[in-house]
Amino acid sequence: MDVKLKTPFVNVHLQTPYAKSLPQINGPYTRIYLIRHCHPDYQLKDALGDEKMPLSEIGRKQRKFLNKKLEQIKLEKIYASEFTRSKETAEDFAKKHKKKIYIDKRLNEVDWTDWYKVKYFNMSEKTRVKKIRQYKQIEKKLNQEHISSRRLLADIYKKNKGKRVGLFCHGNIIRSMVTSILNTDVIGFLSMEIYQSSVTKLVIDRDGFIKINYINNIWHLPHKPDEDLFLAALNQ
Repeated sequence: MDVKLKTPFVNVHLQTPYAKSLPQINGPYTRIYLIRHCHPDYQLKDALGDEKMPLSEIGRKQRKFLNKKLEQIKLEKIYASEFTRSKETAEDFAKKHKKKIYIDKRLNEVDWTDWYKVKYFNMSEKTRVKKIRQYKQIEKKLNQEHISSRRLLADIYKKNKGKRVGLFCHGNIIRSMVTSILNTDVIGFLSMEIYQSSVTKLVIDRDGFIKINYINNIWHLPHKPDEDLFLAALNQ
């Protein structure tokens, strides 16, 4: 007796987890752009202090290219940290488009001078805790920063639903916000580089679900940073 096997029906629209869950589009979307300040004048750091250090000549040139990127984004609301380099990075665009700069101390740079690079190859977290004296304290501090970052993003989202918002701030606070979304440990934080004048884009839907569109975009700059990330970090 011949048995005919039926070919199972395959719905091409149900090939991915997203398709199977049939998610609904929940707009309007809130777009938050994390913008690291342009290059500061480090020669003035000792005289003026870290907070009052202005942009360098290189930084002012970077700002012109960054502004072209921001023209495309069409920011509707602008926030900046209390630091001079952050405010100066935002001010040209704000002035041209008649936007108020909202100063928010929660965007101030986070001081990691007590941190150091933690090796992670061939070393489990259990071994790191055992061998690195301050590892638990570092993880505890990062967890606190992650909580602060989530609260900051939630507050910005709540006040600016459906808008395009620019947060002009600093490398470590951007790393903290991104890794708070990714829920990484200290290894994830220390492994991420955020370039000066870069743009990182977050999108949040109507129900508060968040997506990272891109990180560390510097395509607007005519010259990319040194490919040696460790050297680039030292030069910044």
